[in-house]
Amino acid sequence: MRRLVSPFFLSSALLAFSGFACAANHIYVQASKGSFNDAAISKLFEQQPALKADVDFSGTPLNTFMQADLNDGLAFSAVENSTINGRLVQATVEALQQYKVVAVKAFIATPIEMCVLMNTHDVEAKRSIALIASHPAALKQIDTWKHHLKAKELAVPEGTAAAAQRVSDGEMPDGTAAIGACVLEKVYPNLVVVEQGVQDNKNNKTSFLLMDVEKRISPIGESDARKELESAIEKGQLL
Repeated sequence: MRRLVSPFFLSSALLAFSGFACAANHIYVQASKGSFNDAAISKLFEQQPALKADVDFSGTPLNTFMQADLNDGLAFSAVENSTINGRLVQATVEALQQYKVVAVKAFIATPIEMCVLMNTHDVEAKRSIALIASHPAALKQIDTWKHHLKAKELAVPEGTAAAAQRVSDGEMPDGTAAIGACVLEKVYPNLVVVEQGVQDNKNNKTSFLLMDVEKRISPIGESDARKELESAIEKGQLL
């Protein structure tokens, strides 16, 4: 967010990094409703009710940061995942090349549990899974579970929530299962969770940061952005 440097600003920044937390007018959340990010921000609100605010799901980390900066809100984004080489979320690193973290407001790490969801009509008809639809990254994390199935796969680049919505709306062939967060069952009325915890890595965890961000005067390199993100995560873990 754009602010003039003042004693009040400096004092506020110090408070933010020392564990002080207050609600923002608006929080811009990476990804979409029904995503793992949705589940994470909901859990954060449960743990820290004082942070609760209106939420706007904003897609990519870059767009999330941009919306937070333009609208004087806070950004909530995935920053680290236990299954990624180097652990840092690359899309968030790239967003930090153009935006900087002014203050870290909160940190949360949550286990990623992948659920299998089907349309209620398929469940009632006791149809077997013939097609698995999800984001490409999710499809790569369920090899053990899908090994025994004779099902085809359909990559949905728009995300796990987009795949789930299409299954709920009946836009997929009969017997299609979506892979995503269990919370999707509550988001889309025609979905039912038929299996839980199908991810290969049972210790899969993702970390998220709630941040005050602002546009940089000039972009920085990827290496510097990675260092800044690592520093922000360290500060968040101390809150």
